[in-house]
Amino acid sequence: MSPQSLRQRADLLARWVRRIGLWTLTLALAAALLALVLAGREQALSVLFGAAIGLYNLLSLARAGFAVLLAAEADPDATAARTSRFAPLLAALRWPATALATAAVLWYMPGRPEGLVAGVLVALAGFTAAALQSARELNHSGTDSGTADPTDPDDTSA
Repeated sequence: MSPQSLRQRADLLARWVRRIGLWTLTLALAAALLALVLAGREQALSVLFGAAIGLYNLLSLARAGFAVLLAAEADPDATAARTSRFAPLLAALRWPATALATAAVLWYMPGRPEGLVAGVLVALAGFTAAALQSARELNHSGTDSGTADPTDPDDTSA
């Protein structure tokens, strides 16, 4: 894959990460305002903290996925031995770090479990909305003209 194409993919990743953040922030603020009106300040804070934890977790997952994709496209013959020796350690620490952040919010801050779950679900909704919005760009970024092939069976746009 050419360096220009790799740069294009990296730019798409940067745009997608910004979209994930904007969607999650927008949905989290709306959900927190609703929680503030219906259930009080503690619940609204729980929604915001849950959205922050979910956003961090999903962004780290997205970056790792794109890193693997870009590495595979750059050198299709690469083996697992060429990966960073710290990659398995970082992958293994992601879930315990998320669990510790969740415990810290529930134990030390005025958080409530249902608000935290709602916040994580808001982050997942933001991640999904950004993915849906970016799907066409991500699928067709490898084309030369930047436009989709009308005979492409995977293109569902009308």
